Amino acid sequence: MSRFPIWFTVAIGVAALFFLAVPFGPGTSTGARAFFSILMGGLITGGAAVILSFLRDLAGLARRCAAPQPPIVPRAPPPDLSPARKAAVRKTVAVLAAHDLFAPETPDPALFFPGVADMDESVKPDTVLAALGELDHYHPGTDPARFMANLAMLDAKTEQDPDYLRGQIADLERLADGALRISDVVIDAVWPPAERIMPVRISLTVNGAPLTIAYDGDVKYASSHIQHALALHLDAAKAGRRFAWLWTDQGAWIAALPDGAVEALNAALKLKPQGRCVWEWVSDAKPFAAGDTP
Repeated sequence: MSRFPIWFTVAIGVAALFFLAVPFGPGTSTGARAFFSILMGGLITGGAAVILSFLRDLAGLARRCAAPQPPIVPRAPPPDLSPARKAAVRKTVAVLAAHDLFAPETPDPALFFPGVADMDESVKPDTVLAALGELDHYHPGTDPARFMANLAMLDAKTEQDPDYLRGQIADLERLADGALRISDVVIDAVWPPAERIMPVRISLTVNGAPLTIAYDGDVKYASSHIQHALALHLDAAKAGRRFAWLWTDQGAWIAALPDGAVEALNAALKLKPQGRCVWEWVSDAKPFAAGDTP
């Protein structure tokens, strides 16, 4: 039964009691007595209802606090990896390490086992690098940065605001390890943009020479003109290292690798251009602006 009729009945009773029992002034009319009686009946009954509701809530809180707490469920153990896939992870990590991909430390291949086990794919560099970014999830306290000084991710699906573009330039300068000295970076791009395709013009100084990078790119997807232009300058610096990348669903992993490393990596890991992933020299690839149409 609804509580409303009960409280309504109580309010009518209180109003009637107030009307009959409370002495009003001699000049008070019957209508005024009835009005004030109904008003007081409502106020008194409403106040009582609020107090009772508060007491019920307080009693419920006390019962919940006194009740035993459910046990904490321990974290599930990391997924297991088959012996064959473990061997593939060990080989992939060893090949990548042999070509200076990891720095300043080389990770233990076992760190990648849980992350790779969660991926229903054959073991290739893209699965290992994806697991690298999630090491702290499977191994709390493990900092992936220990192994990523020579790696940067060009996120394919990030808004291309000027700060993000500036971060791309800083990542490449870091990977070049002194072979690219970049200064005077000025990014001319209207943000927030009025249209989906945003004209971008970047002026900077690289190793003492002025450089201009200009393209019209999608505001929500990565373009590669910055990477291509700086890769050409790294090649020209003849530092013995070149920018290489490996494209995945998330974007491109970029590293500065020794001359000949791309060819050696693809051969050792049997990576083909028509396959799921393949290493490529950035300067050899044609630059693109996201949103370009043939």
